[in-house]
Amino acid sequence: MSSRGRSKREVIKAQALLLFAANGVHAVSVADIAAACDMTKPNLYAHFASKEELVRELFQQGYRDYGRRMAEAAAAAGPFRVRLERLVRLICHLHDEDRSRFRFILMAQHDNLHAIAIDEHNPVEIVVRVVADAMAKGEIPARNAELVAAGIVGLVVQPATFLLHGRIGAALSTVADEIVSMCMRVAT
Repeated sequence: MSSRGRSKREVIKAQALLLFAANGVHAVSVADIAAACDMTKPNLYAHFASKEELVRELFQQGYRDYGRRMAEAAAAAGPFRVRLERLVRLICHLHDEDRSRFRFILMAQHDNLHAIAIDEHNPVEIVVRVVADAMAKGEIPARNAELVAAGIVGLVVQPATFLLHGRIGAALSTVADEIVSMCMRVAT
């Protein structure tokens, strides 16, 4: 364990996440990560076979954790409007709670989503299921649940992307009310 009580593997993951979030995955080298961890490249390779393995593990761990937290929120009782608002506000909170992690997941999603199972801990699948459930209960018009969920996901992800590039406020939670309102319009 390191002086902070974390294993070298956890230190590598923490430093790599910060570097990836600040500079983009493709701009960060193994040498950059090793230097940030005060270790040699061979030492880093003893823990991760490649940068790609490290990126994949960080992405899957973060995405699955977000999915687990979203599944808990979605499982709580309430009508569609309440469940959707709870999910949107949770996503905004996840952004504000750990911007580096959220930024990394946002930037790394296109290269890594193909490896994520479509199951009960997949954030997109959770939104699809909440939408489909509301349609089945007659709370919102019956349409293509995946298409409606895609619109909702886009209304959350695009503001996060704009924030990433400095185009909107300092915290995603500052626009949560507007995001919830837009998501409800898409759903209804």
